[in-house]
Amino acid sequence: MRKKAITLIASEETYKNLSTFETIDQLNETVRTYKEMLSTELNKTCVAVLDLLHRYSAKYTGVSFLRKNQIGELIGKSRRTIIRACKKLEELGIIRQYEMKRNSDMQQTSNAIVIQPLEEVFGSNHQNVTQEEIENPIVSSSKKMEMSHQENNLYSLKQNIINKRYNGDETEFTSNRVPKKFKDLASNFYDSANTIEELWKVVKCATSKLDYTLSEITDMACDSFRQLVRQIKKNRIRKNIYACYWGIVNNILDQMFYEERYELEKELGVI
Repeated sequence: MRKKAITLIASEETYKNLSTFETIDQLNETVRTYKEMLSTELNKTCVAVLDLLHRYSAKYTGVSFLRKNQIGELIGKSRRTIIRACKKLEELGIIRQYEMKRNSDMQQTSNAIVIQPLEEVFGSNHQNVTQEEIENPIVSSSKKMEMSHQENNLYSLKQNIINKRYNGDETEFTSNRVPKKFKDLASNFYDSANTIEELWKVVKCATSKLDYTLSEITDMACDSFRQLVRQIKKNRIRKNIYACYWGIVNNILDQMFYEERYELEKELGVI
């Protein structure tokens, strides 16, 4: 199969156009959230690579252009290991890699590696068709194998949800930081304390800067979890359950905000 031509030229203008954040604070918050929410998906090498890309993405916010050899030397890993780590980060949607060519001789140079905003990763996780599938209708055999593997994982997860295979043992060791109401609901579908704690961590990340009581947050988390179960049963999840749950939680928080603003404006006589 013919290799796709490289169209992006490595230049200041290109890097500025690829920039995904307006401020360093937004970039810092996004990377922190990725590491907290996807801690079970990221090994030490992936975290080290992400941290390094983060540090070198200040000039063009979110964009770095380190060579794989450079990354390997800086964290003490081989080039092959770095390639695998970047591939994993890209599969999770945390980064996107763009092939670049030099303007001087039009030869390939180091990729631009762009850290993706949370909205790009978690905002569309329930869509049936991905942007990549739209842009690349011809899927390679290796990509098909990867998709088949993901479908098998989702099928197993769906069966676990439907059958409610719950043994009542491990969930008893769930952290006390997780409210009992949420734990009791989630444990009907998941028999892993770690899974329940990670789902609650998603809630804490999404509400960390919001002024809601624990009771209100717990009720919202339970409503979001019920929607997650429906999404799984309908086989609408394109990525992992935590990404889907993040999107659901934020959608419900948006609804709560607009409802509260409407009630306030109504009381003030604005509407």
